[in-house]
Amino acid sequence: MLKKTSLYEIHKKLNAKFVEFNGWKMPIFYTSVIDEHNSIRTNMGMFDISHMSVFKVLGENAAKFLNYITVGNIVNLHNNQARYSMILNELGGIKDDIIVYKLYSNEYMIVVNAGNSYKILQWLNTKKLDKVTIEDISNEISIIALQGPKSSENLNNILNLNSNILSMKYYSILDLEIKSIEPKFCKIARTGYTGEDGFEIFISNEFAAILWNKLILHNIKPCGLGCRDTLRLECCMPLYGHEIDENITPIDTGFCNLINWDVNFIGKDILLKQKDKQKKQLIAFKCISGIARNKDKIFLDNKKIGYVTSGTFSPTLKLPIGMALINSEKEITLHKNNTLKAEIHKLKKDIFIIDKPFYKRK
Repeated sequence: MLKKTSLYEIHKKLNAKFVEFNGWKMPIFYTSVIDEHNSIRTNMGMFDISHMSVFKVLGENAAKFLNYITVGNIVNLHNNQARYSMILNELGGIKDDIIVYKLYSNEYMIVVNAGNSYKILQWLNTKKLDKVTIEDISNEISIIALQGPKSSENLNNILNLNSNILSMKYYSILDLEIKSIEPKFCKIARTGYTGEDGFEIFISNEFAAILWNKLILHNIKPCGLGCRDTLRLECCMPLYGHEIDENITPIDTGFCNLINWDVNFIGKDILLKQKDKQKKQLIAFKCISGIARNKDKIFLDNKKIGYVTSGTFSPTLKLPIGMALINSEKEITLHKNNTLKAEIHKLKKDIFIIDKPFYKRK
């Protein structure tokens, strides 16, 4: 039985097309992927991302524990700050990529991918230190993401907010007070997965429909997971199970900037050995004909050197794009104009390495 978010019945009334995603029945699109993608890039739109899991980490040793369980420096976070990070296994492989929010002193919230929820919760409870408590609040709250260049200028007016969100910094989180409703839990973060400005609102389930319908009344376009994928790929943001997984390290995929080498964390010993001997490289490429898909092979001079991690048609660039994980051997010289080949439907098609990301907001 597939899980459903608290907004499922509303999605049905909006004639959403559904897809199975990590055990959830989720909207893939309402109108079309391209239409919803363009709305986010040029105006704004919103997603139901309540399939994501949310855990609270509390206690005197919460920061110390999060420093050990992730690759980022969590101890130096101030209240209401957030940090993108990763949880590794003992071999340095990525168990999940997460966002850590510091709510108050000794109180943190982490958001993990839906498909990794059980695995990460078990890992946290197995590795936790004394004076640390883990709370799974995933079933109590919904998450609505409002994204797009016009989201910040409109959200304040739409919701008639008591707090001014326009002054919020990127990767911050605040308590959210919405006039006329008083949910038990309501927070707003200036984060997202589209490459555009935007917000993610965490709200008690019983008030999620009220918030969603209020946004609909102000002509905010509902968007599905289809354009969420095309948007993140244009910005070269990783998707778990594609660019990252337990057999891939942060160094393989170019996320060295996330690593805080000054503290001890799970997998550090392996990463130190790999640090100056990078064996893989995550590249971005464009295609001339055909769309390369996940697991399609990549060749250089008829030698297989890697595989496609993600591929799609870019509505913004209006051409096929993708990312690939390739061997980073010394004999392979990678330049922007290098021509590689991707095996697409058993035919080898030219692809061209380009700088990451494909798209960056102005």
